[in-house]
Amino acid sequence: MIEYNITFRKLKNEKVDFQKIYTWCQNKYVYEWFEQRKLTIKEIEEKYKNKLKEKKQDLYIIMCNDIDIGLVQIYPFNNDVNIDTLKQYNNIYEYDLFIGEEKYLNKGIGKQIIKKINQKIYNEYPSDAIILRPFKRNIRAVKCYEKSNFKMIYEYTDTDTLGNIEEIIIMLNKLDRWKFGTKPNELIKLVLEGKKTATTSLYKNDKPTEEGGISILTNSNNQYICKIKTKKEIITEFKNITWDLAKLEGENNTLEEWKTTHKKYFQTINKNFNDNTKVAFEIFEVIDK
Repeated sequence: MIEYNITFRKLKNEKVDFQKIYTWCQNKYVYEWFEQRKLTIKEIEEKYKNKLKEKKQDLYIIMCNDIDIGLVQIYPFNNDVNIDTLKQYNNIYEYDLFIGEEKYLNKGIGKQIIKKINQKIYNEYPSDAIILRPFKRNIRAVKCYEKSNFKMIYEYTDTDTLGNIEEIIIMLNKLDRWKFGTKPNELIKLVLEGKKTATTSLYKNDKPTEEGGISILTNSNNQYICKIKTKKEIITEFKNITWDLAKLEGENNTLEEWKTTHKKYFQTINKNFNDNTKVAFEIFEVIDK
């Protein structure tokens, strides 16, 4: 699959940007799901000028290889449908998007855009989960969201902008939450102090984390402590971990001490653990406390 350069720029309070949105919203495949009718240029200008003024949503033009192709609006989810399962998350964000340039449809760009928007939200907003609310009959969008790690968690009935009854589904994407296997509270303290910037796990027990991946670190009570981003992950045999790496964990004074304590712990998980067992050494940075 072709990898596209997906970026975002803030919507400008200028006629040229309003004209682009107006042009895009004349396409049935856009207004059917977004407005349910064609808006006039005057309605578009008034609507988006008010959005920019009220600042309840962050509005971005989606760009593909430096060409404007669509719109996304990002905003906090207020749990207006009162779903109990969502109350466990600290901050949930929601977004709406569309690709307005027809020639960019059916090229696999949608999934790449969703991935980039999710990364943007988890990097730049205090969010530990993301919600999307498509119409149930928008099968194409729903399938794209499912392929982007969104799962349907709720379904309800509401009206569209014209007052028509619609079945709406709520889809959830959430960050992985985890805690250190031993002394989680003590090790979290080292992380927050900047003394611990790496961790080691058994390769077979944990799926590899891709560079740039974000997760939530919790304490022993599974409470949210901070968000971390993976800077690098090294998959290698335990015997290959050097002191330059091991000291990043901030727990030991020598490589020998590090190997002894880690080997003892890993053997409680896998009795066959030895120097040749593969481990995942992850270097990370704190991005939100």
